[in-house]
Amino acid sequence: MLGPMRRAAFFDLTHLARPADEEPALEQALARHRAEGDLVVLVMEAHQRPPRPLAAEELLVRLSPYATGELEKCAAVIDAMARLCIDPASCFGYGDWCAGTGLLSVVGNPRVLTCGGCPADSLELAQKRGWPVVMSASAV
Repeated sequence: MLGPMRRAAFFDLTHLARPADEEPALEQALARHRAEGDLVVLVMEAHQRPPRPLAAEELLVRLSPYATGELEKCAAVIDAMARLCIDPASCFGYGDWCAGTGLLSVVGNPRVLTCGGCPADSLELAQKRGWPVVMSASAV
Protein backbone atom coordinates (compact mmCIF):
# COMPACT_ATOMS: atom_id res chain seq x y z
CA MET A 1 0.00 0.00 0.00
CA LEU A 2 1.28 3.43 -0.90
CA GLY A 3 1.57 6.09 1.79
CA PRO A 4 0.16 9.60 1.51
CA MET A 5 1.52 11.75 -1.29
CA ARG A 6 4.43 13.88 -0.10
CA ARG A 7 4.43 17.53 -1.08
CA ALA A 8 7.42 19.76 -1.55
CA ALA A 9 7.86 23.51 -1.90
CA PHE A 10 10.82 24.72 -3.94
CA PHE A 11 12.07 28.26 -3.25
CA ASP A 12 14.28 29.94 -5.83
CA LEU A 13 16.76 31.98 -3.80
CA THR A 14 19.12 32.71 -6.67
CA HIS A 15 17.98 36.35 -6.91
CA LEU A 16 20.41 38.06 -4.55
CA ALA A 17 19.01 41.58 -4.89
CA ARG A 18 15.62 40.98 -3.22
CA PRO A 19 14.86 44.07 -1.09
CA ALA A 20 14.51 43.42 2.64
CA ASP A 21 10.89 44.60 2.69
CA GLU A 22 10.00 41.78 0.30
CA GLU A 23 11.35 39.06 2.61
CA PRO A 24 8.19 38.79 4.79
CA ALA A 25 6.15 37.35 1.88
CA LEU A 26 8.85 34.74 1.31
CA GLU A 27 9.11 33.94 5.02
CA GLN A 28 5.32 33.57 5.33
CA ALA A 29 5.27 31.08 2.46
CA LEU A 30 8.16 29.14 4.03
CA ALA A 31 6.39 29.05 7.41
CA ARG A 32 3.10 27.94 5.85
CA HIS A 33 4.71 25.01 4.05
CA ARG A 34 6.67 23.99 7.14
CA ALA A 35 3.45 24.07 9.22
CA GLU A 36 1.69 21.88 6.63
CA GLY A 37 4.49 19.30 6.85
CA ASP A 38 5.78 19.92 3.34
CA LEU A 39 9.39 19.33 2.46
CA VAL A 40 11.01 22.74 1.91
CA VAL A 41 13.70 22.84 -0.77
CA LEU A 42 15.92 25.92 -1.13
CA VAL A 43 17.44 26.36 -4.60
CA MET A 44 20.63 28.40 -4.54
CA GLU A 45 23.69 29.20 -6.62
CA ALA A 46 26.81 27.18 -5.83
CA HIS A 47 28.54 30.14 -4.12
CA GLN A 48 25.56 31.30 -2.02
CA ARG A 49 25.28 30.63 1.70
CA PRO A 50 21.93 29.56 3.13
CA PRO A 51 20.20 32.50 4.85
CA ARG A 52 20.11 30.50 8.12
CA PRO A 53 20.81 26.94 9.28
CA LEU A 54 18.55 24.43 7.57
CA ALA A 55 15.67 22.94 9.56
CA ALA A 56 15.11 19.18 9.74
CA GLU A 57 12.50 19.21 6.93
CA GLU A 58 14.56 21.36 4.57
CA LEU A 59 16.89 20.45 1.74
CA LEU A 60 19.34 22.54 -0.21
CA VAL A 61 19.73 22.19 -3.97
CA ARG A 62 22.86 23.91 -5.18
CA LEU A 63 23.21 24.75 -8.84
CA SER A 64 26.44 23.80 -10.54
CA PRO A 65 29.10 26.52 -10.49
CA TYR A 66 29.02 26.16 -14.28
CA ALA A 67 25.26 26.72 -14.55
CA THR A 68 24.54 29.46 -17.03
CA GLY A 69 20.78 29.79 -17.07
CA GLU A 70 17.29 28.52 -16.56
CA LEU A 71 17.88 25.13 -18.17
CA GLU A 72 20.27 24.10 -15.43
CA LYS A 73 17.86 25.31 -12.75
CA CYS A 74 15.00 23.32 -14.33
CA ALA A 75 17.22 20.24 -14.55
CA ALA A 76 18.29 20.55 -10.90
CA VAL A 77 14.68 20.85 -9.69
CA ILE A 78 13.48 17.97 -11.90
CA ASP A 79 16.39 15.85 -10.65
CA ALA A 80 15.52 16.65 -7.03
CA MET A 81 11.86 15.70 -7.56
CA ALA A 82 12.91 12.42 -9.21
CA ARG A 83 15.39 11.54 -6.44
CA LEU A 84 12.78 12.32 -3.78
CA CYS A 85 10.08 10.37 -5.68
CA ILE A 86 7.77 13.37 -5.52
CA ASP A 87 5.19 14.01 -8.24
CA PRO A 88 5.75 17.46 -9.79
CA ALA A 89 1.98 18.02 -9.64
CA SER A 90 2.20 17.97 -5.83
CA CYS A 91 5.07 20.48 -5.74
CA PHE A 92 4.95 24.21 -5.19
CA GLY A 93 7.48 26.61 -6.60
CA TYR A 94 8.26 30.16 -5.50
CA GLY A 95 10.34 32.53 -7.57
CA ASP A 96 10.37 35.95 -9.16
CA TRP A 97 10.77 37.10 -12.73
CA CYS A 98 14.23 38.50 -12.01
CA ALA A 99 15.56 35.07 -11.01
CA GLY A 100 13.77 33.53 -13.98
CA THR A 101 10.74 31.33 -14.39
CA GLY A 102 12.48 28.00 -14.95
CA LEU A 103 11.69 26.64 -11.51
CA LEU A 104 8.10 27.83 -11.80
CA SER A 105 7.60 26.05 -15.11
CA VAL A 106 8.42 22.54 -13.82
CA VAL A 107 6.20 22.37 -10.71
CA GLY A 108 2.45 21.90 -10.54
CA ASN A 109 1.76 24.87 -8.28
CA PRO A 110 3.91 27.87 -9.26
CA ARG A 111 3.76 31.07 -7.22
CA VAL A 112 5.30 34.32 -8.43
CA LEU A 113 6.97 36.46 -5.77
CA THR A 114 6.75 40.15 -6.57
CA CYS A 115 10.04 41.92 -6.82
CA GLY A 116 10.68 45.66 -6.95
CA GLY A 117 13.28 45.21 -9.69
CA CYS A 118 11.16 42.97 -11.91
CA PRO A 119 9.67 44.18 -15.19
CA ALA A 120 6.42 46.13 -14.84
CA ASP A 121 4.55 43.62 -17.01
CA SER A 122 5.58 40.62 -14.89
CA LEU A 123 2.27 40.55 -12.98
CA GLU A 124 0.36 40.57 -16.25
CA LEU A 125 2.52 37.74 -17.60
CA ALA A 126 1.92 35.71 -14.43
CA GLN A 127 -1.82 36.22 -14.76
CA LYS A 128 -1.73 35.12 -18.42
CA ARG A 129 -0.04 31.88 -17.33
CA GLY A 130 -2.52 31.42 -14.50
CA TRP A 131 0.20 31.63 -11.87
CA PRO A 132 -0.86 33.11 -8.51
CA VAL A 133 1.16 36.11 -7.34
CA VAL A 134 2.45 36.48 -3.78
CA MET A 135 2.50 40.21 -3.12
CA SER A 136 5.19 41.75 -0.97
CA ALA A 137 4.58 44.76 1.24
CA SER A 138 6.51 46.98 -1.18
CA ALA A 139 4.24 45.97 -4.08
CA VAL A 140 0.92 46.57 -2.29
